[in-house]
Amino acid sequence: MVSGQEQGSLTVRCPYDSSWKTYKKYWCRGADWSACETLVKTDTSEKSVKMDRVSIRDDQTDFIVTVTMEELRISDAGIYWCAIERTGYDPCFKVNVTIGLAPEITTVILTTMAPVLTSTPSTTESIANHGETQTSTLTWFLMSSFYFNLLVFLELPLILSMLSAVLWVNRPTS
Repeated sequence: MVSGQEQGSLTVRCPYDSSWKTYKKYWCRGADWSACETLVKTDTSEKSVKMDRVSIRDDQTDFIVTVTMEELRISDAGIYWCAIERTGYDPCFKVNVTIGLAPEITTVILTTMAPVLTSTPSTTESIANHGETQTSTLTWFLMSSFYFNLLVFLELPLILSMLSAVLWVNRPTS
């Protein structure tokens, strides 16, 4: 699983065995790998290739394919595949991408509680290691902190105020 924020970017690194060095690598989208749509593909060089908001680069020294998705949208969430093009079955692994709300939406509320937060879109970087991914701990901390703060400082007092108003209006009168 890899997470990014709306309007931000995310990067996925896909390591591969050195025997695949001269093969084309690609990034495709779709729940079913056999029918996924290729978004971007390398040539056999190390040059970065960009299509729309997605770029791919094959580091043939460290044997890592790096995919970057920019200007993320909520609709970008879904299943993607990091794959190597060859005759027959293409070696690949699955990446589940989730997209959270844009930081500009949350910053308005958070600036008074946590002035260190800024409104610039963040970048989440993940390293895929033979089917495993690691997401940024900072991103998860900030997101969970935001929802906790929203609940405690906005929603809970609002609910308690509404409950108090209902109880006051419906109080027994003598």
